[in-house]
Amino acid sequence: MADSTSSSTNILTLVNSTIDLPTMPEVLLKLNEVMADPETSAADVAKVVSADPAVSANILRIVNSAYYGLQVRVSSVSLAISVMGFSMTKKVALKAAVFSAFGKRREKIQHFDPAAFWKHAIYAGIAARVLASESQQFADMHPEDAYVAGLLHDIGKIILMEGSTPKYLAMLRKSVQQGRPETDTELEDFGFTHADVGSVLAIKWSLPEDLAIAIRYHHAPARDPFHRSLSSLIHLADQLAWRAQMPSTVGTTAGAFDHDVYDQVGLSPEQVEELLPQIHDDFAASELPW
Repeated sequence: MADSTSSSTNILTLVNSTIDLPTMPEVLLKLNEVMADPETSAADVAKVVSADPAVSANILRIVNSAYYGLQVRVSSVSLAISVMGFSMTKKVALKAAVFSAFGKRREKIQHFDPAAFWKHAIYAGIAARVLASESQQFADMHPEDAYVAGLLHDIGKIILMEGSTPKYLAMLRKSVQQGRPETDTELEDFGFTHADVGSVLAIKWSLPEDLAIAIRYHHAPARDPFHRSLSSLIHLADQLAWRAQMPSTVGTTAGAFDHDVYDQVGLSPEQVEELLPQIHDDFAASELPW
């Protein structure tokens, strides 16, 4: 991966010419259109959201969570959007849309198991949320932002699997046989990595810049020139998922761990260890998408 965003256009062109990237889900397109109008109200946004049951359910669940600490349970989508704000509403819609677009269960194919992939993604999302909630480094970040970043960090693997199946499966076999991290064999076989692909998808879907950059650098946070703390958080969350015996691909090797991420995240190794039981409990209580 390149050291700066100056090569983003080249990677965008390369990935787009090699892999057919999916278009933005309809609910996100409609939300973008509605939210672009400065006169838009929460009721207007609610009309779009209410047409998607998965998005509506997620919004109501989050607004009624302990984070908001509301005294009365909210059952109105419009009121929930007023409480959460448009930005967070869009992020919740993104999460639901991702599961809708990519979360359909498929059978395991050699070293790629969709169920294992989503367990890894959800565990990393939960780990990122828990760690961010306990660090002053992320005091200004909503925990759901951290969750979405963790959830989407490996989305490029789904795109490679869907868009270039034979070549991707051959790359995985090579990675397993040689005992090398996938990013090394991806670079050899594709000319880019799943992190690059995920970042390009985030750009194409007009997702926040910090999210796109964190996805791109989550295997090499020290190279991130703009949002190193967030890419470090996702790097750590990803590594914790591997440690918990939840790899995103089967039989492959985790990438090298960057120990400098502890300073960037604002938590010591001991503090992270103390948070592991909460991460495990939150994962056990999560609603998996299958």
